[in-house]
Amino acid sequence: MPTRRFRALGAAALAAALLFGAAACTTEPPEPEPTTPTATPTPTRPADLPYVDRPSGMIWDSGSFSHKPSQGGDFAALRGRDLDVVAVSPTRDSWSAIFSDWWLTELPEGFEGPLNVAVPMFPKNGSMAAAARGDYDAQWRRLGQMIAKDHPTSYVRPGWEMNIHNWDWSANPDNVEQFKEAFRRASVNLKRGGNDLRIVFNPNEGKGDTLPDATMAWPGDEYVDIVGIDAYDWHPPYDEKGWEEHRTKHQGWDFWANFARERGKKFAVPEWGVIRGSENSGGDNPKYIDYVYEWMERNADIMAFETYFDETEDYCKCALSLNPRAAEAYKKWMDKLVYSPEQIAEARRTMSPAPSPTDIASPAPAGTGG
Repeated sequence: MPTRRFRALGAAALAAALLFGAAACTTEPPEPEPTTPTATPTPTRPADLPYVDRPSGMIWDSGSFSHKPSQGGDFAALRGRDLDVVAVSPTRDSWSAIFSDWWLTELPEGFEGPLNVAVPMFPKNGSMAAAARGDYDAQWRRLGQMIAKDHPTSYVRPGWEMNIHNWDWSANPDNVEQFKEAFRRASVNLKRGGNDLRIVFNPNEGKGDTLPDATMAWPGDEYVDIVGIDAYDWHPPYDEKGWEEHRTKHQGWDFWANFARERGKKFAVPEWGVIRGSENSGGDNPKYIDYVYEWMERNADIMAFETYFDETEDYCKCALSLNPRAAEAYKKWMDKLVYSPEQIAEARRTMSPAPSPTDIASPAPAGTGG
């Protein structure tokens, strides 16, 4: 439905990232202290990673965001691999709207894997102060139960993109302590509802425009399972120069990967995609796809999941079906980021228990007709 489509990740989520790009040109936060760069990791071969049996056959959870069940199926068909994870987001006007379960039912047919769930730190009719006080603890537990009922190992992103100004839950120097406490309460209570849910700390790529340093919003290692960034082909576009800027700048790709490693956390890219709908992007840009997947391959030792933002609406036109050059680049990577048939066969052989004596058929006694 149109209302649901707009209130899902859709227009609001990416509009925030795009509007941040324009705002960042004019309103720069104070420069943080420089950090010491680290060496670029050597690409990780699938053979170096523990085998995990995934629908896609890929070396991390890979999937997409879409507005309707059929679109997820079309995305899987286009790339030639099933989806391991599907990105969703509830309506966020109120807690009763969040608990409406349409977003848990409008999934690709037969999908039973983990979800990538973006949820506000509080709904439109709530507040950061109330979240920090614990007023919403019971709601977080209920939400955890809802998600975990059919998708127990889902990834949940409370208060995602907190370092850009477009969200009601944006963190700034005045409220960042409240944000951290609200995140802690969300994390603890989501897991009380679903113990195996995985909590994602998810800033927008770059330093943002609400905090001098987005790490100020870090709630503490014990409350986060995965560090993730949202990173579109935007501001500047991902040509060779633009990619180096996005990768190496303070709080760019390398910064957040190192931040995750230092804390023993996995890494994710919950939202990424080309943006042919904007004149400030790289358009139908296959190099963006290559840069992103090359980087993920180099950092495969910490990669948990990624979901491509397969949006068809005009403001974005991110969908691979609308970007044939990017789609071709994407499809080529589908045969690179996978376990070999030999690895799969060996792993399944060693994971299968040896038959017990009672599992082995014995000859029937003579005269029984067996």
